[in-house]
Amino acid sequence: MQNKNRLLITFSLLLAAILLNSVAYAYQTVLIRFHDDKEWKKVYNQTRGNEHIVQFVPPGQSYGNWTETYIFHSYKFKNFKGNALSFLGALTRKLEQQNNTKSYVTIKRSSQDAIATRCIASNNFIKSQCDIFRVTIGQEAIISIQYINKNTVNFKSNYNKYLESVSEANPYYSYYRYDRIMSKGTSFEL
Repeated sequence: MQNKNRLLITFSLLLAAILLNSVAYAYQTVLIRFHDDKEWKKVYNQTRGNEHIVQFVPPGQSYGNWTETYIFHSYKFKNFKGNALSFLGALTRKLEQQNNTKSYVTIKRSSQDAIATRCIASNNFIKSQCDIFRVTIGQEAIISIQYINKNTVNFKSNYNKYLESVSEANPYYSYYRYDRIMSKGTSFEL
């Protein structure tokens, strides 16, 4: 009888540890408020190695055919020693190699949060477009947020609202997957 009780207690503790472990896993979520009347839809959501990518486009557009998009990347690096500004610099240099008709202009410089923007002319690799590119350090990942608009006139006339949307996107860290999020914006896990 005593062995049966020990076995039951051991099994109960093991089951409790497994359940608590699954609940206590931390989740990185991004909250964003799109500053227009469009119902943005998620068209891409993939994890490749330590990188997770989520892409949104307006109604009537798709993953392969869009005029404007928001793209979120989450990079989970163990023991990351860099900062947002240097990481943004590395990402924008790669894009400038693909199209060097205009360099990025950094408009926010911080080790925790950095933003750059540019408008480019068409070349052999990338059509003319404008974008706002942000890198921010989250609790468990480095997050990049990029808004791209192929209609440069629309981008320039609505620049402030797009900048506000990208700037206000907020990484939210939770130990529970189903925490209630008190926001009227869009939220998604990275």
